[in-house]
Amino acid sequence: MKNNRHTKHRRHAGNKPEVQMRVHQFANPNERQEFLINLAISSEFEMRYRGLLEYYGKEFIAYKQLEPSDKKRNEFLRIMSKFMTDCLEDKCPSAWQRCEPSFWEELLFTFYPHSMKISSEEKEVENFLSQIKKFVMWLDKRVGTSWYSIVEEYSDLASSELKSCEHLLNGLFLNDFPRIYFDDWGPEQDIERINHQYAQCTDTLSSIFEVTSIIEDTVVLTEFDTNRTYYIKGLPYKLVKIGMIMSGIIGKKRGELTWNWYQTDGIYPQRGKNYLTLKQVTI
Repeated sequence: MKNNRHTKHRRHAGNKPEVQMRVHQFANPNERQEFLINLAISSEFEMRYRGLLEYYGKEFIAYKQLEPSDKKRNEFLRIMSKFMTDCLEDKCPSAWQRCEPSFWEELLFTFYPHSMKISSEEKEVENFLSQIKKFVMWLDKRVGTSWYSIVEEYSDLASSELKSCEHLLNGLFLNDFPRIYFDDWGPEQDIERINHQYAQCTDTLSSIFEVTSIIEDTVVLTEFDTNRTYYIKGLPYKLVKIGMIMSGIIGKKRGELTWNWYQTDGIYPQRGKNYLTLKQVTI
């Protein structure tokens, strides 16, 4: 069993991967040189090449250049560019003015939780929400949009739930990898232990679940597709909140009544539910 995180996201429908190619003709050597410079800048926040030919790529590069070495800004731009190029793909709005409120809602409540990094300080949510408000304030002035009030409202709504998701996400990884923040930690032994336990399971399920109840130390999950309930032992139940969406893998051994949680793919607030389906893809 692999211990990578992945998501199940509505934007990636279909069973077969599609590869689309674009050809760009440079008008002159100066345009080519500018492209190479922008390529180097955008690589610092891992934007795909296609973003260099789109309006948002130009905005991201300009925004980065205001604070070239700011790590928090780089991380924010990494997530934003991934949302635009990997998640929305060819359904990306054609301009910032053509975005809908649902664009920001999906970003904050579904895509960002999946992209959230674990950290001992647990300041990732706080940093991201601060960065997105700074970016949108700058964007409104630069291109004449008026998104700030909507993004501020969504950010304020999301803050508490996202922080709870971040707390649980870190707790789940600490459950599996107790020494993850130690300098001498190596994942191999922990992964071997988890894989050994997982190999003993006779029943497994990879899916998306909603937390519907917590009974003492047992978390009750309801699976999206079938509405079937599963009783999960071994979770850091004090960090779990009713209504949370949990994507991952569960399993149980023959004869057992309760299940165990074996892999975490994403933890989402309730409001992100509308943008998730059972289409399983790797981002």
